Order: sequence, then C-alpha cells, then structure tokens
Amino acid sequence: MYAGQPVEDRQRQRRARFLESGLTVFARDGYANSSVGAICKDAGLSSRQFYEEFTGRESLLIELYEQIHRDSRAAVEAALAERSEATAVESIDAAVRAYVESIGTDPRKARVALVEVVGAGPKVEKFRLELRRMWGSLLAGAAEDAAMHGEIPPGDYEMRMLAIIGAVNYVVDEWSGSDPRRPLDDVIRVLSRVIMGAVGA
Repeated sequence: MYAGQPVEDRQRQRRARFLESGLTVFARDGYANSSVGAICKDAGLSSRQFYEEFTGRESLLIELYEQIHRDSRAAVEAALAERSEATAVESIDAAVRAYVESIGTDPRKARVALVEVVGAGPKVEKFRLELRRMWGSLLAGAAEDAAMHGEIPPGDYEMRMLAIIGAVNYVVDEWSGSDPRRPLDDVIRVLSRVIMGAVGA
C-alpha cells in the first residue's frame, strides 16, 4: 500500500497517464519532434518514473500503436460476428464503421496509428507491417466467407486487401483531422465502395 492505495494500482494509473500523454504529444508535435521531457510534463510525472515504465519513446509508441489496433480489431471482429448472416455489403459497412469509429473519432489516435508510426524506426516499422498483414488476413477471411456464399467472385483477397489498406487509412486520417468533419455515413459509403470494388472485380 502507498498513500492508502495498492502499489499495483498506482503503477497502472501512472502507466496509463504516460500512454495518454504520449498520445497527445506524438499527435501534437509529431513523433520525430517529441521528447520524453514533453511527455513527462504533459503527464505531470518525472522522467525517472517514465523510465521505470518504458525504455524510451519508441517503446511507448509501440505500446500505444498496439493498444489502438487491438481496440480497433476487437471492434471490427465484434461487428462482423454480430452480422454473421448479413450480406457482403452489410458486413463491409459494419466493419468499416467499427474501424472508423474506433480509430477516427479521436484525431490523436488516427494521427499516431496512421501517420506517426510510419518511418519511426526499424522496430516500429516491422511491427507496423505485421499489423498490416494481420488486417489483410482478417479482411480477406471476411471476403472468402462472402465468396463461399456466392456473393462475390473468388480471388486473391489478401493481396487485394493489402492494396487498399493504405487508401482506407488515408481517408480515415483525413476525415479524423478535418474541421468540420464530413458526415460519417458519407465516409462509410465511400470506403465500402472502394472495398467492394476491390473484392468484386
């Protein structure tokens, strides 16, 4: 116990504050221009406390990136599971909406996960490419299910999905940071058409 609170709870809270501040600082200043000092100042914590939790900015960025994508993947998988009997178009609409709402509604998340991780370093880049392949496999699996039901023609869906992920993320980042934002339904409609065009040809 410390100040009437379990030490483990205080550590979790401290780590969460660093993650929240890292999200703010990386999005505001850019990862390349950020510093541990700026993150600590935003969190109201010391650099000693920072290095008790992370080895440096890179490890903080990777954890943030993993957290954002873990949440977005869970949202997409839940949306697809809820519509197991839906048509391909309905499933794609639901998955795209879940993804955009998970990442795009907080401009900081979109900026960090879709822009700041690119070129942030070899370790981050390796992790980014692994996650991109994961998304390709997830979306390809949904397309293959639709093909089995005769809704779309068979094809090499994983390669097609990898080809459009960059375009989808660009649109999400642009929408997330715009002011005023276009209606979310318009974004869903455009992205769904892009995906259907890729898998339906």
